[in-house]
Amino acid sequence: MRLSGWMIGAAALIAAGGGVKVAIAQEVGKASAVNPAATANLRTISIGASITHKERIKTTDKGSVQILFIDKTSMTIGPNSDLTIDEYVYDPNAGSGKLAARLGKGALRFVGGQISHTGDAEIKTASATIGIRGGVAMIGPGFVFAGYGNSTVTTQGGTVTLGAGEFTQTPGGGQPPSPPAPPPPNFVQNLIRSFQSAPGQSGGAGQGTASRGNVQRAEARATGSPTGSVAGSLTPLPAPTPLPPINQTASSLNQTIQTSTQQAAVEKAETKDSSLFGFVGGLMTAWLTSGSGYTYGGSVGSYTGTASVGIDSVRRRVQANFDGTVSHDQNGQYLPGSFEYQFGFLDPNEDPQSGFYDSSNFVAAPAIRRNGQIVSTIDNAPITNQEGVMVAISRDMAQQLVTEYGFGSATPCDCDYTKWGFWSSVSDQGPYKDFAHGFWVAGRPTTAGEVPLSGQATYKGHAVAAIQNAGSSYYAAGSFSNTVNFGARTGQVSVSGLDGTNYAGQVSFVQGSTGFVGSLAGDVGSRNMAMTGAFFRGVSSPVGEMGGNLAISGPGYLGAGIFAGKMQ
Repeated sequence: MRLSGWMIGAAALIAAGGGVKVAIAQEVGKASAVNPAATANLRTISIGASITHKERIKTTDKGSVQILFIDKTSMTIGPNSDLTIDEYVYDPNAGSGKLAARLGKGALRFVGGQISHTGDAEIKTASATIGIRGGVAMIGPGFVFAGYGNSTVTTQGGTVTLGAGEFTQTPGGGQPPSPPAPPPPNFVQNLIRSFQSAPGQSGGAGQGTASRGNVQRAEARATGSPTGSVAGSLTPLPAPTPLPPINQTASSLNQTIQTSTQQAAVEKAETKDSSLFGFVGGLMTAWLTSGSGYTYGGSVGSYTGTASVGIDSVRRRVQANFDGTVSHDQNGQYLPGSFEYQFGFLDPNEDPQSGFYDSSNFVAAPAIRRNGQIVSTIDNAPITNQEGVMVAISRDMAQQLVTEYGFGSATPCDCDYTKWGFWSSVSDQGPYKDFAHGFWVAGRPTTAGEVPLSGQATYKGHAVAAIQNAGSSYYAAGSFSNTVNFGARTGQVSVSGLDGTNYAGQVSFVQGSTGFVGSLAGDVGSRNMAMTGAFFRGVSSPVGEMGGNLAISGPGYLGAGIFAGKMQ
């Protein structure tokens, strides 16, 4: 998977462990960030230090540590915590393995890598055992919060499964976990704050350790290319009717290309080769089939993930890579765990399978090599018979979609560099047929050092999502607003009018990055929205725009999509 811009710096630190093939009773990862008073087996941890199998990591009230495992799993261990890595096995060739750890006390944030997507990731606490499938989870004394993906929480009294944005309490004493529900107000924000560095802490790094040059050299070692970026990743009802208007949208874009004066000015500032990074969100349906046709009803789940879009404006080529993790529930028996889709080729040795008209109007088909090989995979295995499209939506086309699809009064983001659009894929894999559809958003990445440390700014734009509601599938859009307090490292977010629902809540910055995460509560049907995003470059500011994905859950209700906003 390709990382969004705000994750590249942290993921580059995995490079030192890249030569490990199968880690059994040896190095399993690196300490990528350390604050004072963090030890492993009584040795003081420093940034870049090896973390090994059976390692016990302890922190005091002023200590914290982040571990990056070789499968790209990340654990951030908070103050006053005690974690033991009981088992870690990973085979990069098979893309599978097992991770088991015990949290004796304190709290941790888990960001799933390859093992949690295709294998077995388990965290034990004094009161519960938590199995994590993809995504993000926060675990502590008596609670579990699933930010993305899903988590199975088991105590002596029973088991619950958490979807994106859901919370449970684990009281122990033979009692079952509490029913899945949104977390208490400000709970997630306060927990994230506990993982962050206090003023004056260095993160365990000497001056210049995480400089741009050092990060680029680490990326080059990991990828074998001086310009490479480190690969990595960051969340059920009757089957929806496939939505043919997506391909009609692509056709319309090819026929109705309009470029405003502002778009033309922005395009002049762009280089021949442009790389955008961002997010995806939408729905996926899987059917079990037989030789005589579809024999079993489909399972529906939401997905969130990352996006990278490369543009060669001289050769008129586009390449998009969309990598996602699919959420599951008790009815999702046919759903895969993850996918990695490619549309179009930048490689001049392959057919372009894409078209570029200007910086806001381009389209690509599924990437199929000249020898007939389909590039896209599901659960790291090849697929067949793939059809689909990815298409950028310009301002003019967005206004047309607002009318045609009944998106209400939403005003699309007046973004300069940040792009967004539709995409869909239908394919076969053995006895299954899989249909993914939804949205992507991508922008020009900024760096953590360019995010201001003080001041405020308001970003406005739109949010759009694929919705599954009581057996019906459709798209909906709403207005997006985020008032950011750079000093407090928070943002007050509202999404208004999205499928008749208004959402509000707070997001918090992710330490040492340009990203933010949070949870929003809806005013209709007990709906809850989990949100993750990042700052993108704008014309006049390195944090002038933003984008991200969102996952919505509620009784009989499921949805996922993207948002985009511009500084006002």
